[in-house]
Amino acid sequence: MSSFQLNRHHSETCGADGSDCKSKVFVNLQLKVKKGLESEFIEELNKLLPETRSFDGCHALYFIQNQDDHTNLEFCSKWDSKKHYEKYIQWRVESGVMENVSSKYLDEEPKWRYFDLVSEF
Repeated sequence: MSSFQLNRHHSETCGADGSDCKSKVFVNLQLKVKKGLESEFIEELNKLLPETRSFDGCHALYFIQNQDDHTNLEFCSKWDSKKHYEKYIQWRVESGVMENVSSKYLDEEPKWRYFDLVSEF
């Protein structure tokens, strides 16, 4: 068994005093849209995305579509922290947007993945 341990901070000194990591979190949200509703879904989300991008803690937001399977769409975003992103999601849930969009357009449960920055060039 390896003694390798994942460092949850972006540098040796970050978080050494027990504080939160100062590195941004990257969020990947994977969606499977019902066949035939891709264009309508994109149009609907494009109306909502300016609010997402201006939400506190959001630094970048990309909405992308798989070239080989147009029902596969993803969000890649950069946030101050996972807490900022969770606050944003809670706002979307409370406003009813998450339920409305999910029930109307999604063919599968959304998949969320959270990433720490390893290197930046």
